[in-house]
Amino acid sequence: MSNKLRTIERMELEVNSIDEKRSIRASKLRSFYETLAAQLFQQFEPTKKVSQRVSRDFMVRLNDWLEHYEDHEDQWIAFRSIEYLFFAGQQEFEELYRCAFDNIIKPWLVDMASIDIFSPDASERLDIELEAVWPCPVTDSLRINGFLHLTGLSGKSLRPDWLSMRQFSCPAKIKLYQVKEGIKYLVLIEDFVGSGGQVSRALRFAAAEFEGPILLIPLLVCAPGDRKIKGVISDLKRKNIHYKPVTVLADECLVSEVPNISEPKLFSDLRNIMKTGYKTMNFNLDGEEFGWKKIGSLVVMYSNCPNNTPPIFHHRTTTWNPLFPRSERELKVIA
Repeated sequence: MSNKLRTIERMELEVNSIDEKRSIRASKLRSFYETLAAQLFQQFEPTKKVSQRVSRDFMVRLNDWLEHYEDHEDQWIAFRSIEYLFFAGQQEFEELYRCAFDNIIKPWLVDMASIDIFSPDASERLDIELEAVWPCPVTDSLRINGFLHLTGLSGKSLRPDWLSMRQFSCPAKIKLYQVKEGIKYLVLIEDFVGSGGQVSRALRFAAAEFEGPILLIPLLVCAPGDRKIKGVISDLKRKNIHYKPVTVLADECLVSEVPNISEPKLFSDLRNIMKTGYKTMNFNLDGEEFGWKKIGSLVVMYSNCPNNTPPIFHHRTTTWNPLFPRSERELKVIA
């Protein structure tokens, strides 16, 4: 038995009196996770840096993570939970970029400019409108250069994230730049939205400083964030602000505090081990075991792990080594 994978290998060999097929399922899941590790999980950027504390080998991290649980049944639930994670890798985001551009931005501009798609000059007119688009990220999490390179959208020389603009920008300079560059449309893009707090603040600022049509496109958004954004847009009472997410993660896909009738059966046990793991961390976090604002997202992105995901998966302390250690934007003392 490999010392580095001893807990996983024990699951494959151990005979369970209640679940006779568990060892077979454990072997199948191990094979599945090894495939995911090779094809997806190895893309996780925070584990690519040189570190003596964090292994680049996902299966080693998985085994170490499982060993935080003393109870074998808790280890089994934790092991099974990995197949419910939604890991969005580089290729997944490339497809999200394409979908946002081809299926959302272009049709939106056709509507905004009243372009007759059957007219001979429809393509030329659309190209003209595309030149008047100011594509910007909502936060610095969205890699706007990658979006522009993949879609071919020209963009503008300045494309700041609007959450930072809210803190540092001069409204007069925004208007001046808009006129100078011939900007008619503001397109705000974000890679992942959990509770919707950051996006809402950025959107309110954009609505106050940009009078033209605004299109907000989250590539991935959790249901609570989706509802919050819709509420903010309703409060703004502007008919030229449009919200078109690419993918909405439904409530039953989230391990939230209140169970959902349509959620997977495993989620009930998963809540228990989330609570056990959170106590072991010995660290106070907003949202506790459910993640930021108690969203309970199961999303992990190749660039980072959102803090709306339960902390057992991403938060590191002196008593806890996570599967996907999150790269924090702000320096925090680990206790």
